[in-house]
Amino acid sequence: MTPASPSVATPLARIWRDLQPFDGRLALTWRIALLCALVTGVAMTYRIPEAAISCYLVIFLMKPDAAMNCLLGVGLIALASLVVLAMIPVINLSIDSPPARLAIIFFATYIFLFLASATPLGEQAAIVGLIIAFIMTLVTDVPVGQIGDQGLLAAWKMACMPMALMVLLNLVVGTPPHVHVRRRIVNRLRTAADALETPGHRADLDDLLAAGNDASLQQVLLARLLHLTPRQRTTWLNGAVETSYKILLVADASPQALPPERRSALARLLRGAAERISAGERPEPPPTAAVHDDTAEGALMEALSRLSRPDGGASPVPESPPLLAADAFSSPRHQRYALKTSVAAVICYLVYTAAGWDGIHTALITCYVAALGTTGETLYKLTLRLVGCLIGAAMGCAALIFVMPSLTSIGGLMVLVFAAVMVAAWVSTGSERISYAGVQIALAFLLTTLNGFGPSFDFSQAGDRIMGILLGIFVIYVIFTQFWPASVVDGIRTRLQQAAAALASLAAATPGERQADIRTAAEIQKTFGETGDLLAMAFFEPRRQRASDADLRHLAALRAELKSLCPQVRFAPALDDRLHARLHRLAGDQSGGTRTP
Repeated sequence: MTPASPSVATPLARIWRDLQPFDGRLALTWRIALLCALVTGVAMTYRIPEAAISCYLVIFLMKPDAAMNCLLGVGLIALASLVVLAMIPVINLSIDSPPARLAIIFFATYIFLFLASATPLGEQAAIVGLIIAFIMTLVTDVPVGQIGDQGLLAAWKMACMPMALMVLLNLVVGTPPHVHVRRRIVNRLRTAADALETPGHRADLDDLLAAGNDASLQQVLLARLLHLTPRQRTTWLNGAVETSYKILLVADASPQALPPERRSALARLLRGAAERISAGERPEPPPTAAVHDDTAEGALMEALSRLSRPDGGASPVPESPPLLAADAFSSPRHQRYALKTSVAAVICYLVYTAAGWDGIHTALITCYVAALGTTGETLYKLTLRLVGCLIGAAMGCAALIFVMPSLTSIGGLMVLVFAAVMVAAWVSTGSERISYAGVQIALAFLLTTLNGFGPSFDFSQAGDRIMGILLGIFVIYVIFTQFWPASVVDGIRTRLQQAAAALASLAAATPGERQADIRTAAEIQKTFGETGDLLAMAFFEPRRQRASDADLRHLAALRAELKSLCPQVRFAPALDDRLHARLHRLAGDQSGGTRTP
């Protein structure tokens, strides 16, 4: 077997696992599908153009957390309104100058894609860039006297209408953030119990460890600020987030020295605590005769005891993300990412404008949603989007042939959209390893079927839009593989070096301090999750740009070695000098090639 074979098996196995149901997935899926159906009905009734793009915004931005969705929707409405107002003088200056419009598309895309890469705004900044580009493309399609009402107003409606409906739906049937946190704590305890009883099954445990605590702590803080639940409940949830993560770390240590009956007894305690938490109650403290020492078993019993306290056993504070990445201006990766995406968007715009083929304008949209920082990540995302595009296009064509002829009303079209988006949303609600495919399935289907303001039978427009998506994928592929290709291996080396340094620093602390430092442990586990995904994506890089098989094997072995040392560093009562020396050596052993013994 070639060394690259594991890289193929790993993403396929993870994709299959990501397609499995989880608590709350079905509810989120039908809410997304219902919202897209409502957006379609409103767009058709009030003749708002580009209903497919409005639905895409819903699928792309909708999260499980209702409060976050409401804040995101309100924020995007305000931001889109400001952008549209700011575009009025810009359009007046560029209305008679195609080069000026092209320059505005380029620089607006560059600025907002840079913000998407270097600030917490992320995908929201990319969407603003897309809105500006969309507005500028309308200048050539709308008569001069009607740019204000048919151009700017149409773009504003396209972006704000789905966000307003998203806010309303989440206020009515959304799931509040503290409910998600409680479910996550229950899932952690059940997963830890499974790992204790069956040490070989670690996939779910590794995913939960890599997720860390920051997202859950932010949700608890949001529930507290919005007064969504009593304060004593958010106080317990806040502490239980960290305490339940400590239980995951104990399960990760896999105390094989314990006899099977003892592991089963610990698993029963964990499942009992999970049942009480799931019912909205605090768990009972463990038996008073339980072990409380510096071993992994003692740490587990102590954590269960802490869960029964009113504060959940801890009082962590969520870490606020920096407003600007530390390397925003010192590292060229943010500027290069923004520049490459901007060039790709301009090329797509020039191609369909010069050819007079406006039907393939979806190429421009694809550039904003398909680009990522490294070549491996981008090509992996492009692969998912290509597969999703083909599946969505096939679904759309089947609908045009077999379903559309029998549809006579907007209501029937809404039912069709609901059914198709249910399939796509099931995929898009998974992890980032598969979510791009789900988004593309929905986008390709919607672009194929939503032509005009009612049921459509036009295959030519559907074909044009799919061709546009494929053109955008091709342009992104060429740009990101030929100009400043950034290999995922560089990111893997940096992250592993940081993990090794953090482990070495943790090993220098006392046993009690090592067990208490949950934040450092969570950062290390997050690094292991990121590097695992990046190693799988390395396979998607072009062969001439990919690191050698020996380098990839070396980095994979280095990651596995660091991961195996984590339980020892956290729970061993004493660490000898050889382990300290080993960790310092691993922190400097990032160059690839053969390791020294």
